[in-house]
Amino acid sequence: MELVLKNINPKDYVLIFDLANRLGIQVEEKFDQPDHASIIDDLKDAIDEIKMAEAGKTKLQNARDLINEL
Repeated sequence: MELVLKNINPKDYVLIFDLANRLGIQVEEKFDQPDHASIIDDLKDAIDEIKMAEAGKTKLQNARDLINEL
């Protein structure tokens, strides 16, 4: 059986990890690192979006909404 945890609060992760250890469940930690190509693609997309906003073709999200989304 495999359990995948995504976007979990670090405090909750520690709690789950400790519980698994107490129950004798083997935990394999695997963190996906983005590759350089995907990072560059994301940056290009962000720059294109900024250019569109400067041209008045779209509206950017404010920082508060971005933080709430995360």
